[in-house]
Amino acid sequence: MKHNKFSRRQSFGTLSMVLTLAAGMLLAHEGHAPLPTSGTEVDIAKGQLTLSAEARAALDVQTADVNAEPPPASILAYATLVAPWQNHAFATSRLGGRISAVHARSGAAVKAGELLAAVESQEIEQLRLDVLAARTDVRQAEQVLDGLKGSPAVTGQQVLDAETQLSQSRNAVEVATSKWLALGLPKEGLDGAVTSTPALPIRASVSGTVIHSDLAVGHVVEAGQHLFEIVDHSTVWARIGVLERDLLQVYTGQHVELKLTAYPAEPIRGTIDVVDAALDPETHLCTVWAVFTNPSGQEPRLLPGMSGQARIELPVTKGAKSVPAIALVNDGVDRFVLVEVANSTDRSEFQRKSVIVVREGGGIAVIRSPDLFQGDRVVTRGSHELGGLFAPGIVRLTAETRETLGLNVGAVGYHSIEDVVEVPGIVELPPDRRTVAASPLAGTLVSVRVDRGQKVSAGQVLGEVFSLDFLTLQLDLLKEALAADLLGQQLRQLRTVPEGVSRQKLVNVEAAAAASTNRRDSHRRRLAILGMTPSQLDALIGRREIMPSVPVRSSITGTLVSFDKVLGQSVRADEALFEVHNLSRAWVHGFASEREVPRVRIDQTSRIRLVSDPIKTLTGKVVRSGRIVGPSDRTLSVWVELDHEPDPPLRHNQMGRMTLTVESRPATLAVPLAAVARDGVRSFVFIRKADMTFDRRAVELGRSDDRHVEVRSGLSAGEEIAITSAEELQTAYASVR
Repeated sequence: MKHNKFSRRQSFGTLSMVLTLAAGMLLAHEGHAPLPTSGTEVDIAKGQLTLSAEARAALDVQTADVNAEPPPASILAYATLVAPWQNHAFATSRLGGRISAVHARSGAAVKAGELLAAVESQEIEQLRLDVLAARTDVRQAEQVLDGLKGSPAVTGQQVLDAETQLSQSRNAVEVATSKWLALGLPKEGLDGAVTSTPALPIRASVSGTVIHSDLAVGHVVEAGQHLFEIVDHSTVWARIGVLERDLLQVYTGQHVELKLTAYPAEPIRGTIDVVDAALDPETHLCTVWAVFTNPSGQEPRLLPGMSGQARIELPVTKGAKSVPAIALVNDGVDRFVLVEVANSTDRSEFQRKSVIVVREGGGIAVIRSPDLFQGDRVVTRGSHELGGLFAPGIVRLTAETRETLGLNVGAVGYHSIEDVVEVPGIVELPPDRRTVAASPLAGTLVSVRVDRGQKVSAGQVLGEVFSLDFLTLQLDLLKEALAADLLGQQLRQLRTVPEGVSRQKLVNVEAAAAASTNRRDSHRRRLAILGMTPSQLDALIGRREIMPSVPVRSSITGTLVSFDKVLGQSVRADEALFEVHNLSRAWVHGFASEREVPRVRIDQTSRIRLVSDPIKTLTGKVVRSGRIVGPSDRTLSVWVELDHEPDPPLRHNQMGRMTLTVESRPATLAVPLAAVARDGVRSFVFIRKADMTFDRRAVELGRSDDRHVEVRSGLSAGEEIAITSAEELQTAYASVR
């Protein structure tokens, strides 16, 4: 016990002398007197500090708890609410005409299939007349055939001609009726007893609220014109634009918090459910999506068009804790906090503990340390004044600080300093790896069968477009198929009738049958080109199953990256509706300035660093050249194919830098670029000595490329230096000096 008391007294005496030297250097902090030169004891080697009650009061030392659950880091982005693709639609008329009735107005709640308006059209009356006329022809042909069959003087040829006429009339009825029903007209309107022409019904394709309509009875409308706009507010999507530099930190399942301009004090929480597989070519933002719902039975508060800020939460670092940022002390060499280990009426004791700094911001420092626990208290007010008592005399980094800085040590060696050309680059998918899906015919979009970011297969139907031209082509095929069958039957019957059939008659029917078959096959091939499958074509001919909408199919297997239309929207033939990307085997498109063109060639080795991941280096070779200098930007386009498929796959329009090797040179003594610190015109590296401290040494540098710089003097091969974080070590060295 006596020995312990003696040791403690001796230690305090030594510390007091150290303190006397250190305390004189401390300045008064705002609102307080200078740090007292008595009542304070410090042991720099052990990282211990003791304050008397008077010294603590003079400094107004305050402490705060260590929080074992730090707030998550986050990415901020701009967000806009939009209606889901299946919840937003226009109601249109499939035929031009005049509005005869309006059953819904703006603000009205409607159900899918509900009647919104009616359109009178001359085309309806003409189609109805065609059906009724064909039915009359059928009845007349039936009467003629019945009369011929009852007369003994009638030849077999006359009966055959009458049967043919009856079949043709029945086919005409079937084709006209099919068109009538495909337009959505009521079947009872074809009843001959109905004297008035039925109106074309305009129905809601989705349930929701009519947000726009300015129709009135008597208005003249065109086919495909948008008459009503309907939105289902039960669900909204948040479209969030993430910066390219943050791209690799975002993934599905992350929590996101919205603060909308309409409700700035009411954060709304959700999760990311889709991350797009392409970047916007203009803004270079990557869109991520989150889904939010409006409570049923209430007025919707989240409306399409609202905007605000999204905060995407990043994963919490395992073992991380948080302290007030003011508690973190950075003396240039180490990062540490002062933990209160004892507090009595006459004195307080503190222990210096080095920490790994994960991040700082918003008045909070997130740190890692196995020596800090929830409930520990760290010095906040007075931390920097007291931390100054531990001013370092040498650059000796703790393990925690080395990890905070990302410091690596390596031996000086020999490397080839290449002659290189650096050019800007952008990720570009080859033409066979990206496609747009469009309708081959003009019409109105009636269905969307895919979702954001969905994987699709070649030939898969992405959506459907109602087209009168498509309907007409199918009816033409049905008509020709019926005619070809009829002529085939007629030809077989003629060949079985021994008398009364002239050679000319047989030749004419054979020619007509061949021509009809050719037309049928041609219509079938045209519909196959438009996207109908063989089974659908067989169903059309065999079971009269008409497809009122042309399918929009993907031509490649890949990921859906873009769709910006609305259900019911009128679209032009070949207008891009969907965009699909196959992310395998991406190219990198580089732009060499006119001055560098002589130094660029096919088969050059290339290194690529992307904005989204500048640490990672991709390698490849130049495989193609544009072979022309662009008249506007004065650059030569070159394309690099990568040696290996990166993980994750590259996205179209990602930006980066491309380094092309012009010439490889013999190896020379060199160090990584990150190993060099500069002070004015002089250059330095940091040598790790045997006692694990770092010392700064001036070096003379020579040539450099994108990886290494030549060292002409000041270093020898095998010496261990800091190969990263040289600039941070320069700051530490300055603080020591």
